[in-house]
Amino acid sequence: MTVYAYVLLRCRMGKLKDVLSQVQKIENVKAAYPVTGRFDAVVEIEAEDVRKLSSLIIEHIHVIEGVERTETLLSVG
Repeated sequence: MTVYAYVLLRCRMGKLKDVLSQVQKIENVKAAYPVTGRFDAVVEIEAEDVRKLSSLIIEHIHVIEGVERTETLLSVG
């Protein structure tokens, strides 16, 4: 079952542009935008299941230099 999620990113000062560049190269990332507020960016991801989604976030997003914190919002609609 396909899952859709929005991953909120908090980045180190001065690293947002580099982080977004790396995130946009990840398979299954549909969009990545800088935002204002508590987080610096929002990433839209589509994956075949929650296990694949978790893998994408842990193995591909968390390891990007400059990513300090993430929060994942699963779409339920």
